[in-house]
Amino acid sequence: MTIIQERSLLTDGHRLFRDTVSRFFRDEVEPNVKEWEKAGGFPAELFRVAARYGLLQAGMPLEYGGMGGDFLHHTILHEGHGFSVGGASIGNGICTDGVSYLFYAAGTEEQRKEWIPRFASGEAISEAAFTEPQSGSDVAGTRTYARRDGSDYVINGSKTWITNGSLCTVFPVLARTEKSSGGSALSVFIVDANAPGVHVSKPIETAHRGCSIENEIFFQDVRVPAERLLGGAEGVGFRQAMGVINNMRVTEAARFTAAAELAFDLTTEYVRNRKAFGQPILSFQNTQFQLADMKAELAMLRAYIDQCLARTLNDTLTPEDSSIAKLMSAEIEFKVMDRCLQLHGGMGYANEMPISKLWTLSRVHRIFLGTSEIHRMMIARSI
Repeated sequence: MTIIQERSLLTDGHRLFRDTVSRFFRDEVEPNVKEWEKAGGFPAELFRVAARYGLLQAGMPLEYGGMGGDFLHHTILHEGHGFSVGGASIGNGICTDGVSYLFYAAGTEEQRKEWIPRFASGEAISEAAFTEPQSGSDVAGTRTYARRDGSDYVINGSKTWITNGSLCTVFPVLARTEKSSGGSALSVFIVDANAPGVHVSKPIETAHRGCSIENEIFFQDVRVPAERLLGGAEGVGFRQAMGVINNMRVTEAARFTAAAELAFDLTTEYVRNRKAFGQPILSFQNTQFQLADMKAELAMLRAYIDQCLARTLNDTLTPEDSSIAKLMSAEIEFKVMDRCLQLHGGMGYANEMPISKLWTLSRVHRIFLGTSEIHRMMIARSI
């Protein structure tokens, strides 16, 4: 079903980039996944390898070290994760481009020039440190606090579920800058990972049997110069971050859809070759109906995702659009994965089968970047 080949949205440049993404996962990721899984994570060197392929900041302007592409280049990279079993193992691990979009949207010109080229080269590794143990999807409930002290801010608090936390060299940290409530009191700070008072936990053990890394980060009296305030003023970084996150939800929805389509393709091949009662499983009407339902659901989902991508490109995407895309892609992906695993029978539960890894990873997609329940609330408010 390889979905990104026939899109009307794609230019020749997008297609060439798609081929590069596919080659990267085939040549650089797939052969090493088992070794990385045994080691408990992939190496930081993978970022520099991805940079040599031109993957990390394809959507960024040339003056910031990017390729001068657009948001669809960014999405094609994330879909590459979805289309690859190795991509499922590393999760969304090599993508620092989301942080670059945050810096591009919210940063001062000096901050853009300092950081985005370093992300593009793989020199700097970053992940947004927004999520907290007690707040999760409730960003306005952030407790990490930044107190002004002369020319510095002093940050105290903690973050969790930080992808590549132990590999990161810098974190954009969401913190409250005054004691009032709500988003207006929230700002984003650029914090060096090796700054005094920054402590990174051991990787969090998860149900997903891959080689992606998740950490907790603790900040104890961490001093950050005022010029490291993203956007140069309190509240600017947070307001811009919300817009970037809306776009990222569409990108992730595309990745979820790609992963579901990979599972569909793998399952179709499996039931065509696996025999039961002397005939291929595909010959059973139940199997045919299951595949028919999945194909129809994925076709409708893909059409909506592409509609949202088009709106992202012309800057007309609404928060409702991104919530619908995130909610339905995560829900449909898991339904597809579960039915695909069922059609594999007992073998579907074996670690050696790709569907097992895809199924396990798909479960968390209904939680991160806003739980399904949060997105239902957001959609309901727009009615």
